[in-house]
Amino acid sequence: MKKLMTAVSTVALLAGPGLALAQTEKDCLLEGTVYKSGEEQTGVTFHSAKRYDEDAKCRVRRGEKMEFKLPADPRLQDAPEGSTVKYRYQEQKDGSSKTELVSIGA
Repeated sequence: MKKLMTAVSTVALLAGPGLALAQTEKDCLLEGTVYKSGEEQTGVTFHSAKRYDEDAKCRVRRGEKMEFKLPADPRLQDAPEGSTVKYRYQEQKDGSSKTELVSIGA
């Protein structure tokens, strides 16, 4: 009986991550450049999108718009103009999305 429980637990563990990934429509790493306009306005111009990791889906067609609001982050406000930034963008099958600042470089 103990062997059966171990097998069921292993199957549940293997199925768990797959179920979470099945809900994700897009999981992208977006790269861009910080720009400043005025004293208080900081934005990002994105220039590339690729899969966040080897198992992720990230299909973006040329000219396709991806609209989302950047989350407030003091690191972005403090970044010098021209800095390279990377964001993780996740879109769920229900249409909801999440964007997270991953890194800021020079």
